[in-house]
Amino acid sequence: MDFTLLDERLKGKTEVGLLSTEECNHMIKPVYDYIKANHPHIDTFLLHGEGMLCPLKAKGFEFFVLLGIYCPLHPFEDFVGITAQLPEEDMDRLKKEERTIVYDSGYGGHHVMKEGMHGRDVLVVTKNQMFYDYYFYKYNAESFYKLKSRDRMQYLGSKCNKGRKIRDLQIFAIIFTSRAYEELAKSIRKALISRRKNAYLLFLKDLSYERMITIEGTECIVVVDCPFFECSLELHIPVVTPFEVEYALSGEWKEFDKNSFSVQDMAASGCTDLDAIDRVGRILLRSDGQSVPFSYGEEDMDIHVGQNGTPCRYDCEGA
Repeated sequence: MDFTLLDERLKGKTEVGLLSTEECNHMIKPVYDYIKANHPHIDTFLLHGEGMLCPLKAKGFEFFVLLGIYCPLHPFEDFVGITAQLPEEDMDRLKKEERTIVYDSGYGGHHVMKEGMHGRDVLVVTKNQMFYDYYFYKYNAESFYKLKSRDRMQYLGSKCNKGRKIRDLQIFAIIFTSRAYEELAKSIRKALISRRKNAYLLFLKDLSYERMITIEGTECIVVVDCPFFECSLELHIPVVTPFEVEYALSGEWKEFDKNSFSVQDMAASGCTDLDAIDRVGRILLRSDGQSVPFSYGEEDMDIHVGQNGTPCRYDCEGA
C-alpha cells in the first residue's frame, strides 16, 4: 500500500470503506491502524469481498481502500488500491508475446491488444482464479501463471443443457443484483411475456441460499449479476443466467457471455386465454402456504426496504 498516495487521497474525506478479499486479510490491520492514527476524523468501515472486489457487491461509501483485485467491468468511482510489480523475468517473457495480454488491477488492469480476443490469442496475467475464469470461459484464454483450467466445453455444454430444460417452463423470477442491470432484466421479462410466459422482477443483492430458497411460486430463477461472479447454488428449480434464457428462446449459440441477451419480442398473437393472466401475483395465489406479502396491481419498480426473518414470520423491518 502506498501510504503517501493514501494520505493525499484521504484529504477532505469523512468516511472510508476498507474493502478486502480473503487473500489480502493480512493487510487489513496495518491499513486500518494507519488510517485511525493519521486520519482520526475519518469513519472507517471494514468490508469483505468474495474473491474479487466489485462496487455492485458493496455498500456505497464516499471513498474506498481496495485490498485485492477489483472488477474491470464496473469501476469504483473514488478509491485507492494496491499494486504489484512484475518480476523482470516475467516482463521479458511478456514483451515477446504476440497474443492479446490482459492484466488484472494489481498489475495495472490494462489490455495489450494484438489481433483480437479469439481462441488461444488471449493471455491473462493474474493470480486470481475468478479473474482468470471469466476470460477462460469467454475466450478460452491461457493463464500466464498456470492457474487451474476447468473443462470449458463441459461448462458451456451445461449452460446449453439448462437452456433446453427451461424452454417449456412458464413462470420465471428474474433477479437483478444492481440497478446497473435493471434494463437488462426488464428486456428479459418483456421477451418472456411476449411469448405468453409469466415473469416478475426482484432486486436482491444477497444471493445466499437462505434467501433464494424462499422464492416460491416460480419454475426458474434468472440471475442478472456481474459476470465475474458465479451463482452455483443448487436449488430445487433451475438457476440460470441471461445466456441460457437467450439460448432457450432463440435456439442459437452465437458466443458465450453470461449477460448476453438479444432476443426480439414476439408479436402479439391475439389469443386472450393466457393474456388475461397479466400479473404473476394471480398465479402465486394458487400456492398453498404462500406467506410472503405481494400484490398484483400496477407494476411497482421502486426498490423498497425489506424485512428480517422467515417468509411466514417476519420479525422487523430490515435493510
